[in-house]
Amino acid sequence: MKKHLLLGFIAIFLILAACGKDSTFTDMNFDELKSFVSDKETGFIFFGYDKEDLDKNKEQVSKALEKNDSKSRFFNYRKEVSNKQSQTFKKDTGTEQSRDSLGYYDKGVLMAEFEMPNNWTDEKVKDLNKFISQISE
Repeated sequence: MKKHLLLGFIAIFLILAACGKDSTFTDMNFDELKSFVSDKETGFIFFGYDKEDLDKNKEQVSKALEKNDSKSRFFNYRKEVSNKQSQTFKKDTGTEQSRDSLGYYDKGVLMAEFEMPNNWTDEKVKDLNKFISQISE
């Protein structure tokens, strides 16, 4: 009985830990992205695309956002946009943001963009933090 109770507490702890793990990002789908732009909202959106680097890029962006007490929406470009849709993506959504980048929107307009590097060096991490901190001021 005690063993089951302990396992129950561990399971609850792991679930709660997983829920808070990615609290810097709110996922958005294609329609939510279109609404964000058309409703002239303000904030960061991270466009993830590269499968191999997605976790690493998301981790670096998350750390930088947390350091600057900011949050972002996450748009999984690879998952949300088909090859057919990619041809009209900019027209359909109203954004020029590149894949694998962190964009900042002011009233639905892309104002600044940080493209994910091929390799995360200390200098690139500093550049990302500077990008977020300057916008967050």
